[in-house]
Amino acid sequence: MARLSADVRRQGFIEAAVRIIASHGMRGATTRRIAEEAGSPLATLHYCFHTKEQLFFAVFAYLAEVTSAEVKDVPVGLGRAARDWLVRAANWTIAHDDYARAQYELYFWALRQEGGDSDLGARIYELFFNRVEKQLRAALQPQDDDALVVPLARILVGIVDGLVMQWNGDHDRERFDLDFRLAGDMVEALVASRSKG
Repeated sequence: MARLSADVRRQGFIEAAVRIIASHGMRGATTRRIAEEAGSPLATLHYCFHTKEQLFFAVFAYLAEVTSAEVKDVPVGLGRAARDWLVRAANWTIAHDDYARAQYELYFWALRQEGGDSDLGARIYELFFNRVEKQLRAALQPQDDDALVVPLARILVGIVDGLVMQWNGDHDRERFDLDFRLAGDMVEALVASRSKG
């Protein structure tokens, strides 16, 4: 049997956790079940992630990375970049339905945490906001209002969260596509209304 690096094992546990959370919810996401899904011993999971919370935060970091993967050709202009991000988020959701479900399960779990990690929900959202903000800043043009970048990043994440929640409820692809197109129109109109040129 080939020896796997710690990074490969960690990634395997993250992906197994996503599948388990998507299918069994947070209650069913035991470390034992996640280790079995990953095809690894439970002790190896605990070696890679000292606590369940560390594993779940790593899942969020991974989701933030893959849902906002760096774009090689950033569209020119804030409005076009915002629309492009929405389109990519919609396409990613359709292609990774289990990740979208797991993301919600994890977020609501994070909101219920008390004690030392009571700000976990806020830290998780910052992972997503920061990545969207970075992509929007890369697209800024002289006519764009750079003061709009941070609130626009937050609005985009909120739009996606709401529309993905609807998708998880009804899986109506036609309505999902229509709603995302309308959201793209709205953010482009907002950016145009704040244009300096």
